[in-house]
Amino acid sequence: MRTLLPVLLAISLLAAQDVSGAESVRVSAWLNQETAESAGPLRAEEVAASLAGETAPVRKVLGPRDGLMLLLVTDVVGDLMLAGKAKQALAERIEGLPDNVWVGLLRAQDGLKVKVDPTPERKPVTDAIRTLPVSGRAGLLETIVTAAGLGDAVLARAGVRVAVLYVTDSDVRNYREDFSNPVINGSDYRDMSRRFPDALIRDRISKLETALVAHQTPVFIVHLAYRSERLNEAYQTGLMRLAAATGGTSAFCRSQIEIPEAIAAAFETISSHYSIEVSLPEAAPRSVEITLSSPGRSLTHRNRFTK
Repeated sequence: MRTLLPVLLAISLLAAQDVSGAESVRVSAWLNQETAESAGPLRAEEVAASLAGETAPVRKVLGPRDGLMLLLVTDVVGDLMLAGKAKQALAERIEGLPDNVWVGLLRAQDGLKVKVDPTPERKPVTDAIRTLPVSGRAGLLETIVTAAGLGDAVLARAGVRVAVLYVTDSDVRNYREDFSNPVINGSDYRDMSRRFPDALIRDRISKLETALVAHQTPVFIVHLAYRSERLNEAYQTGLMRLAAATGGTSAFCRSQIEIPEAIAAAFETISSHYSIEVSLPEAAPRSVEITLSSPGRSLTHRNRFTK
C-alpha cells in the first residue's frame, strides 16, 4: 500500500519550481478546433483576463506543447467485460501519448492509493492497468476532493498542466454510505423521504461541488455503465455537475462499444487543454469569477473559483 507522497516528490523531476509569489489561479481553457488550427497556439500576451470587470494580469499560459501530468484514477469494481474494454482502451491511449505527458495511476477503493508514481514511461502504467483488480466498493465520491487537491499540489509547485481522469463503473448503491433515503411513512404522501428518494445523494453532491470549486485541477469522468433507474440517474447527473465545477467533462457509456470512444475523447480533451495563470489582487474576495478572451479566438473556460 502506497501513500501520495511519491507523487509530490516526482514533480521536481518533471519541471522547474514555480517561485512566483503573488496569489493566482490556474484556469483550464480550450480553443475550439477551427480556432486552434487557424490561429495557432495561444500565448500569454494574446489573452485578456478580467475579474469582476477589472483587468487581471495573465502571468503564464501553458498549452498542448507543454508538460502535462495526468492522474488516472480507476474506480472499476463491477462488470469484468466492461473493465476489460476500459483497460484495453486506457493502455492503448497511454501508449500513444507524447513524451511531454507523465501519467500516474491511482485506485479509489479504500481511500486514494497510488499504484504507479507519475512517470514518462508507459510500460509500468499499462502493465499495472492490465492487472488491476475489479472488486470492492465504489470510491469516486470518497476520493474526488482528495484527487483534486493532489492535482493542486502539483500545480502549485511545477510549471506543468495537470488533470485528473476517473474511469468508473460506480453504482450509487455500491458505496459504503447508504444513499437510498428509505421511506419512513409510505402511507403519508407528505413524507419527504417518499417524495424525494434521491435527496441524500443530491445533498452529498452539493457538498462535494462546493468543495471542488475551491480547487483548480480539472477533473474528467468516464463512466462505463449508464444506469437509468432514478437513484443512479441522480447520481450520474451529480457526477456531471462535479466534473463541470472543476472545468472538466464527463461521459456516460450505454454500451461496451462506446467505451473506447469515450476514453479517447477524454484523453484528447485533457491533452488539448490550456492552463492559464491569472494573478489575483491582494484584496480578492473569497469567491471570484474570471473572464478570459483572446482576439480572433473562441475560448471556453471555467470561470468560477473560491478560496
